Amino acid sequence: MALPRFLSAAAVCLAIACTPALANDVQEINQQFRKGDLAGALDHANRYLAKNPKDAQVRFLKGLILADQGKTNDAIAVFTDLTEDYPELPEPYNNLAVLYASQGKFEAAKNALEMAIRTHPSYATAHENLGDIYAKMASIAYDKALALDSKNTAAQTKLALIKELMGAQPRKPGAGKPAVVASAPPQAAKPAADTKPVADTQPDAKPTAPAKPAPAKPAAASVDAAIAAWALAWSQRDVDAYLAAYADDFSASGMSRVDWEAQRRARITAPKSIDVKLGNLKIDQQGDEATATFRQAYRSDRLSSTVTKTLKLALKGGQWRIVGETSR
Repeated sequence: MALPRFLSAAAVCLAIACTPALANDVQEINQQFRKGDLAGALDHANRYLAKNPKDAQVRFLKGLILADQGKTNDAIAVFTDLTEDYPELPEPYNNLAVLYASQGKFEAAKNALEMAIRTHPSYATAHENLGDIYAKMASIAYDKALALDSKNTAAQTKLALIKELMGAQPRKPGAGKPAVVASAPPQAAKPAADTKPVADTQPDAKPTAPAKPAPAKPAAASVDAAIAAWALAWSQRDVDAYLAAYADDFSASGMSRVDWEAQRRARITAPKSIDVKLGNLKIDQQGDEATATFRQAYRSDRLSSTVTKTLKLALKGGQWRIVGETSR
């Protein structure tokens, strides 16, 4: 069950102020988490919480770390405690829903999302997730109806419609079934639709030569296509294509290229499904270098996050490759 979005640990402020010293600790834990040092991040979070047991940010981070480690029940306990101590915050409820859904506990997930919406009616993520939950529960109900009466054409039609809606994500031939509610990954930007000429209503009008189209901007367009291909490879868990999007001199946050590739391969192949959506893409291209900034919504059957990401790209052998990557 792929639901959007654990909020990114870096983006979750939770309306709690921190002193500079404490903020440094939070930042260090978050950086360890993002680099994949889950054991170190969890140890740091536990030591911090031993002195600051009510800190909502670090408790939220701890829940994310535990979820990333596959310790779903422990993560549920953390987010449940957060909902009890900070019932006005919608994010812990949303994360509980993601975790419950991963266990097939859809009624519990629905209840958690309804609480998130009750505390924050304009929380779009919870509304989207609730729709996914209702769709999944309907699919299960129609499956049961067909198990009892295989000739029930109404149930067959409704189930087919739901599966068509939820199975929109393309997948590679031979791959497993797509996640039930995965949506289509981002595609390369489409050119504006061709406009058909309007017939001249004057019979004597002479045809005029079509105006020359404005010259395309191949560099910027290819940057956009390269980013879309990178996101598509990630969504399809195509590790080789994903890694090929990065240049040989990509800066991997202090890690060796071998260690970084091993970490990325493990993180991409571990989930059963991944969906990456990009929004608000802005590209600044100068010659053979480009900077792209966008909102990235990642979701898998394990966790989700929404961050603002910046990619630095360079033209390498006629192909745009990622040479730097930051998130906030």
